[in-house]
Amino acid sequence: MKSYIDEAHAQGFRVKIYYTVRELSNRAPELFTLRSLGDEVLSYGPGGGFSWLQEHLDSSYIAAWFVPELKDAAIINSGVSRWHNYYVEGLSWLVKHVGIDGIYIDDVAFDRTTMKRVRKVLDRNRPAALIDLHSANQFNPRDGFANSANLYLEHFPFINRLWFGEYFDYNSSPDFWLTEVSGIPFGLMGEMLEKGGNPWRGMIYGMTSRLPWAGDPTPVWKVWDDFGMEGSTMVGYWSPRCPVKTDNPNVLATAYLKPGKVLIALASWNPDRVGCSLSIDWKAIGLDPAKAVLRAHAAKDFQPEMRFGPRDVIPVDPGKGWLLVLSERP
Repeated sequence: MKSYIDEAHAQGFRVKIYYTVRELSNRAPELFTLRSLGDEVLSYGPGGGFSWLQEHLDSSYIAAWFVPELKDAAIINSGVSRWHNYYVEGLSWLVKHVGIDGIYIDDVAFDRTTMKRVRKVLDRNRPAALIDLHSANQFNPRDGFANSANLYLEHFPFINRLWFGEYFDYNSSPDFWLTEVSGIPFGLMGEMLEKGGNPWRGMIYGMTSRLPWAGDPTPVWKVWDDFGMEGSTMVGYWSPRCPVKTDNPNVLATAYLKPGKVLIALASWNPDRVGCSLSIDWKAIGLDPAKAVLRAHAAKDFQPEMRFGPRDVIPVDPGKGWLLVLSERP
């Protein structure tokens, strides 16, 4: 791992690793020591699962994730225990000796106190380290109908990005996107997963899918680069300060502001194709409406190249939208 990270650093990349404490692999050398502690670290359960577990651990465990290609069989940890001290110390060693730049957590299996310790270890030893939190939708009978944002809200001050996630319904309302998916009300960014998400609606919340897991966000990234997304200020439809609005309540607009130009994300929740007009606060964006033009940069599987006048009626297909650059003609 260290040689991999050293090579990445030499090329200007940073590396986060999947580092979680929810389950423990049967490859762990500490397994039988932990087993001797009863249910302090390893949960009691009905057993089963991969044959190695049944042969070596009898029946008092809960079988978890299994990777057939590697014959890697995990079992479930119990709640907060001394194992979390081991987890934090392991993270400290990785940061100091291997040089990791952050961690990816697949659901959180520890409390807020442990998360604060994790954040401190990263910040003290690796400035600008990042923590990603991924979760499948917990709003189901098995998980007690607790949506993921509610479930992990106590951890949000200490993480950097959300990836919500499997089983999230991206056909749901804008309120669902804003509060349960995006992370924006809590000062976080997010990405989409289930079936690649919806790239048009995602841009209303500053979200794309995560390459290469689901969908291909590279055409959208190219639009960002053409516009110069870095350094822009995002003002979403939910803000009274958003300088761009539409005349259709089912078509929302978010503005990304830069001096001399604006990237406008439009996305539709309307069931049918609709034409919409933009209402623009020209004073707020500092452009001359007599010289303004809207341009859609061509993006594969997202939008064709197109030009509109600021007062034109813009056609928007159901479940889709546009990324339009508003600027003045030379």
